[in-house]
Amino acid sequence: MLELTARTNLKLQISNRQLEILVGCILGDGYIYPKGKIQIAQSSKQFPYLYWKYEELANLAYGKPTEVSRFDERTEKTYSQSRFWLRQFFRPWRKAFYPKGKKIFPRSFAKYITPLSIAVWYMDDGNFSEGRNVKIATEGFDLENRERLRSLLLRKFNIKSTLHQNGKLRISNESLIRFFDLVRPFIHSSMQYKIP
Repeated sequence: MLELTARTNLKLQISNRQLEILVGCILGDGYIYPKGKIQIAQSSKQFPYLYWKYEELANLAYGKPTEVSRFDERTEKTYSQSRFWLRQFFRPWRKAFYPKGKKIFPRSFAKYITPLSIAVWYMDDGNFSEGRNVKIATEGFDLENRERLRSLLLRKFNIKSTLHQNGKLRISNESLIRFFDLVRPFIHSSMQYKIP
């Protein structure tokens, strides 16, 4: 259980499970705004997964997910997204994860990396292709932080991985079974295509 404070006397309690889910979200598709509000968004095709996140975090949220569409002039296509926001209690997290405006993985959050947080991170940003390759998008992090995440997987879970020049973290073949055993219990039913 973690307690966050906003202004002088507003408090928000976060369960350990919510904390693990949130850390996975921040590693993946979540974004913390400077004033401490967190946006959690997914493609509208992934609404069942987003709604699962909402149900898990509902007591921290402003309201239910909403859908927005935007037109991309480059592709001349309209993209739909569903999203919701968590209340503005996360300013300390913003300072930890974006100390200079660019996302990092703070060492102090390593203790919150669990099988559940890795599963959320993988569902957000992971890919399982050709029946044998697991890659997780980490290009939003600089090399030092990608290396920190790679080392953390090895140290905490004995999962070996490599870093690719394109910014992705690839789970080594010898660790695939261990990786899937770790995340499988937490994979949402709509994300089963990401596991064998």
